[in-house]
Amino acid sequence: MRNLALGLAAVCACHAAFAAGQPPMPRETLPFVRLATRPVAFAEYSGLSDSVHAVVRDSAAWRALWDRINAPFFPRPVLPAVDFQREMIVVAAMGRQPSGGYDIVIDGATEDSSGIEISVRRTVPGERCLMSAAVTDPVDLARIPASGKPVRFRERELSVPCGGRVP
Repeated sequence: MRNLALGLAAVCACHAAFAAGQPPMPRETLPFVRLATRPVAFAEYSGLSDSVHAVVRDSAAWRALWDRINAPFFPRPVLPAVDFQREMIVVAAMGRQPSGGYDIVIDGATEDSSGIEISVRRTVPGERCLMSAAVTDPVDLARIPASGKPVRFRERELSVPCGGRVP
């Protein structure tokens, strides 16, 4: 039994050393199209009061999510058509925020052998900035090519100085 444990430890140590010496997996930039026409979140106000990262791969889930996003609005905007044989929707929602000045934007997608990574930029207002007192629920949406690979989200947060622009 002790020999088996020592053998497994040696194999694991060799594998870890081998993996550490490997070059990073090549990443390929994926085409993505944001549903927003402006360089800010798709919607500043939404029905998504919690922080959400989601991938939508079928029309039933797309309809349900669209209805949640647009719950505060009547009439609801028309559901954008999506060909789920060719593309899927990725969603990043910031959740309920205490004022204006908060934003979330999907700003890239890459793929490697381990899956797809969605880059998300969150911006928050700088300290002591005067913002609207309206509660907001920012959400952003983008189309990427359809895939069965796992999808992970990587967020970075930026603080925007008063009156400043996002870097």
